[in-house]
Amino acid sequence: MIYPIISANEGSNCFILSDEKTVLVDSGIDPIRILMEIKNLGMELDFIIGTHCHYDHIAGISRIKEETGAKLLMHKIDAQSVESNDSDKTLSSLFFSDFKGVEVDIKLRDKQKISLGRTEIEVIHTPGHTPGSICLYEEESKSLFSGDTIFSYGVGRTDFSGGNWSELKKSIEKLIKLHKKRGIDKLYPGHGPIGNGEEIEETYRIYF
Repeated sequence: MIYPIISANEGSNCFILSDEKTVLVDSGIDPIRILMEIKNLGMELDFIIGTHCHYDHIAGISRIKEETGAKLLMHKIDAQSVESNDSDKTLSSLFFSDFKGVEVDIKLRDKQKISLGRTEIEVIHTPGHTPGSICLYEEESKSLFSGDTIFSYGVGRTDFSGGNWSELKKSIEKLIKLHKKRGIDKLYPGHGPIGNGEEIEETYRIYF
């Protein structure tokens, strides 16, 4: 099951996926809301996956990790910025934050699989917005959790530290190939409304 938690403020969207194990995709900036959602669903959290290192996606991780004991997973490149609290890379200084950094328990790589039981999530390395940005693909429901790589008719910014427009273009081309080969029925982005795979191609044509 997928439970979207759509942000109405400057934080990110968050998503809970549950099977035998439960994972939270991004924490946003309001850990109390996330913890209440998990409690109301009657779940225990096993993993938190950060799609990238920006503060609006990771601000709540420390509190959620501490209260649930969940393991934090991120791509190995962006994990360095989160663990060291590189304020330039995490953008924490833009939010006037005292974010202290968090230990990443498992460093992810491209094509790595994460098992939740019968449900399996595949890591797709999609640099561009940040060097260690990832998307997550769930085959059975044909769902893509895209972080800030691509939105419903929008793409991630590349004018922050580590951003790269040509890398973002290549990453979105990779997602188009994924849609054509395996299908993407639902696009769960880091910001904005839920979309679908067709919008990835349409967005690519608009921006590139």
